[in-house]
Amino acid sequence: MNESEELEEVTVDTDEDFDTDYDDDDDADVPAADDDDYDDSDDDDGDDVTYSEGPAVFSRAREGQAPTGRRRNLRSLAREVKMEDIDYKRVQILSRFVDRHGRILSRRKTRISAKMQRKITREIKRARHLALMPYTGEHVRITRKRA
Repeated sequence: MNESEELEEVTVDTDEDFDTDYDDDDDADVPAADDDDYDDSDDDDGDDVTYSEGPAVFSRAREGQAPTGRRRNLRSLAREVKMEDIDYKRVQILSRFVDRHGRILSRRKTRISAKMQRKITREIKRARHLALMPYTGEHVRITRKRA
């Protein structure tokens, strides 16, 4: 026997099997749009929306309200740390470039040059490898009592 002969032909009447809550002629009830040219420049709805450049934190301050304080003042570690001071043995200096979770801070947060960031990253990884610095933060380490 051929495979096509073994298969039975099944017909499904979709009108009986599926019930819908809508009719196909409901489109006639929808009113036409007032402005069909897709040009928003001549829409005078009375909605005076102005968009300002920059983050939303500063836009509230411009309106006379207090700023939300979401942006914090970032210090520049480049002024405090010199290129010659960066060494894998100086863990106290390197720990300033690591957050509390143990992750290396980005250039955006530390405000240092790309050259200095590469050197700091290399020295932090070297200090971690030599067990001078931890890979994780203090709160991540879990000590277990031995029973």
